[in-house]
Amino acid sequence: MKAGILYNDRDIRVGDAPEPTIQPDEVLIQNAFAGICGTDLHIYRGEFHARVKFPAIQGHEFGGVIVQVGKQVTNFKVGDRVVVDPIISCHSCPACLTGHINACRTLKLLGVDLNGGFGQYVAAPASHVFHLPESVPMKFAPMVEMYGLGCHVLTRGKVQPGETVAILGAGKLGLAVLDVLCHSANPATTIITDVQPFRLETARKIGADYAIDIEQEDPVTRVMEITRGEGVDCVIECVGHFHEIAERAAPLQQAVKMIRTAGRIVTCGLGEQLSPVHFKTLVIKEAEMIASRVTLGEFPRAIRLMAKGLVHPELQVTHELPLREIGAAFAQVDREDPRTIKVVLDVQKA
Repeated sequence: MKAGILYNDRDIRVGDAPEPTIQPDEVLIQNAFAGICGTDLHIYRGEFHARVKFPAIQGHEFGGVIVQVGKQVTNFKVGDRVVVDPIISCHSCPACLTGHINACRTLKLLGVDLNGGFGQYVAAPASHVFHLPESVPMKFAPMVEMYGLGCHVLTRGKVQPGETVAILGAGKLGLAVLDVLCHSANPATTIITDVQPFRLETARKIGADYAIDIEQEDPVTRVMEITRGEGVDCVIECVGHFHEIAERAAPLQQAVKMIRTAGRIVTCGLGEQLSPVHFKTLVIKEAEMIASRVTLGEFPRAIRLMAKGLVHPELQVTHELPLREIGAAFAQVDREDPRTIKVVLDVQKA
């Protein structure tokens, strides 16, 4: 089969790879579309050397059609349209045994630790495969994982109807969280911040009440104006690695200042920078700081939201390219083009 193969840092191109064989409890999927995620970009840039070995077939956001079924599999058949939850947990470490399989001590992901969706075929455990309704175009299959992340983040933040929520960062993750928030969680007020006008305009189209350009105005001051000095119930930090801006605090510092007393902060961005936080303020507010990692069984919820048309993947998938142009696709994401949000690859066009 053909696959988009990462041979070294920033060296990704189409090559030949063995077609996978399946175990009795697995299915073989002919991949249709795979998305380029922020984690894929970090791997491409060389930030996962301790975990990802070259040559590597990335891609953990993908979907396609089943072409072979293991003899123990009873709930799928050849021809089924599916998406794959890429998380492979051990089910025996302390985290797994307490229900946190997404925080497994030896967590592996298809497309990170194991071959993934940038190959034309992938073998996946049937337990991690979900039917994709006909009402969801296959090119939006990679967004199921993103909306699953959105569901998980909001669950971790215990967001309730009628609350005020600020999202820091209007990238792929921030917009996915916003989409789920606006159209399934019934917030009273939604605020999102970023430095890119195109992303902020996309956030407005999705449903944000306020979209703040932090190069033009201080986000903490603006949030306190919007909330009449109270602060928001929950801040969701989706920035990760941030670019320093003069006279602006780091995202987590902003979050501590933005939340109301007894408010909540959810951090889910995968940044490498250290970020000082004024813990005295956190303590005085008796606020909570919560981490959120990948998903925990939210794929069915995400699929239902997409099938009902409650979320808007068409606003976030800004580019569709054939697999044969994977090098150009990654270069486009790598240079942080301001009008690029989510890039999906047509895997069969090699």
